[in-house]
Amino acid sequence: MKKNYISTFLLLDAAFTMAGLALQPVFDSALFIGAGLGTVFLFCAIVLIGKREKQKKTH
Repeated sequence: MKKNYISTFLLLDAAFTMAGLALQPVFDSALFIGAGLGTVFLFCAIVLIGKREKQKKTH
């Protein structure tokens, strides 16, 4: 069974970004932390998309 980590990373990106926005009134740096972690997960998804496209070209 092949796992699709790309969609998981994209969902984590959205979840951390929304959590950062939601927790901004609680503490000031929540937006920066949420957006930072969301960006990390977005880059992970981009790397996996690149690997998948490279595999398609070699086969």
